[in-house]
Amino acid sequence: MSDHATRMTVRDIYDTMRERICLLDLEPGARLREEPLAEEFGVSRTPVRAALARLEHERLVHSSPGSGATVAIIDAKEIRDVWAVRMKIADLVADFVRLPAPPDTLAELDDIATATEAVRTSRDTRQLGVLYNRYHDAVLSVYTSRTLRRIHDQLFHLTARVWLQFLPELDLDDEIDIMLEEVQATREAMQGNSGQRLAEVRTTHMKLLLERFNAHAARPLG
Repeated sequence: MSDHATRMTVRDIYDTMRERICLLDLEPGARLREEPLAEEFGVSRTPVRAALARLEHERLVHSSPGSGATVAIIDAKEIRDVWAVRMKIADLVADFVRLPAPPDTLAELDDIATATEAVRTSRDTRQLGVLYNRYHDAVLSVYTSRTLRRIHDQLFHLTARVWLQFLPELDLDDEIDIMLEEVQATREAMQGNSGQRLAEVRTTHMKLLLERFNAHAARPLG
């Protein structure tokens, strides 16, 4: 086991597992066995169990007696409800942000935009998910309320994998255009002093994504 592995904490394991779930590296319904995970992370089963319990509390993992833990199945109705709450929370952003954003945050958004454009060539949908997670973190970095940041982060990760799940059936170039527009509009809002403008950008794009999800979910099978 590496030195890095032996230093892994419950938070490290939780972050790693959450990323795998949200990027669909672990698909809905996948079994999460404590022993192999403990061996992978170089820890006992206790911190793995604690990380899985936290993920279960956040509804990304489901466990049942005798069956163990599995990645939670995506429920369309719940996702719509979560999106509705996220949009309400986005309306509050204007009152809990510190703007203009620091230069490193603006530089991060520039880097995300450049890397997003590169996906036109790579066609790597997973990478687009990685970049959108980075974008989410950049937005959270200007929140002044720890409570709002924590709630927004939890709700984001409940819905993050939905987009990736139906992304292969969408027009990838259109999705790249939409993401670039959101990142660039966010940068402009963060460069200024208008928290209200930042809230409008976030709310607008959440509504657009919900509309695309609803259109996808309504399509007939076969």
